[in-house]
Amino acid sequence: MLGHASGRRGRFMAATILSATMGGCVDKAPSGVSAWPAAATAVNADNHHSAAGDTKAFIGGWLEGRAEAVALRYTRSFFCEEPPSSAAEDTDCEVGLPAEVFPREGTIQKIYALAPAFQPPPDPATIHCVGGIVCPNHPPHLDVSRAGGGPNVFAPAHSHIILDRQGGWHQTVNIRIGRRDLWDQIAYEPDGRRLEKVRELQANSALVTGGFITLDRPTNIFFFFEVRNKPSP
Repeated sequence: MLGHASGRRGRFMAATILSATMGGCVDKAPSGVSAWPAAATAVNADNHHSAAGDTKAFIGGWLEGRAEAVALRYTRSFFCEEPPSSAAEDTDCEVGLPAEVFPREGTIQKIYALAPAFQPPPDPATIHCVGGIVCPNHPPHLDVSRAGGGPNVFAPAHSHIILDRQGGWHQTVNIRIGRRDLWDQIAYEPDGRRLEKVRELQANSALVTGGFITLDRPTNIFFFFEVRNKPSP
């Protein structure tokens, strides 16, 4: 299964790939890094595929504790491997179960992908990856069936929170926001644009059980980027 998934991912890594979506089960370790499970497998993604042909692009992000947005410079295509099984046949990306195959050994930082799931949509200025397109080096499809969605979902809008300036591989944690006022609390300063505000909202059981915000949802989706000060090169 791994070789088949790697070949599919390799075809995407030779092209301009694009967005990530939301869904899944509760992340039991909501810290800023992914622990290395004892039974995990590592694929050396730095050597597994050359990054020479991958798109190099900037996407916005919010850095914990900073008022200004930062720029995430994506320099490699996404990494998704089975297991867990994925019905997104062109990407093998799964939302709802944690990764069993990692792009490298050791601890890996997390990136929090926040998806607005309400209408009308939020202010476009608060969205880092807009809906209807695929962001550079993102998977075009995800399996979110374990989160109550479809098996081959395309590119919803989302924004990112990172916890520090460390570059390299990051594992995606997905969080769905189902109400505009909650999104606005997260997306605007002085209190928003940080995981601390998300955690405050997640601690409200009425919001969680009402479907207005989800707990952390694990994925097997990894991204490789650098963190820059400005939102554009």
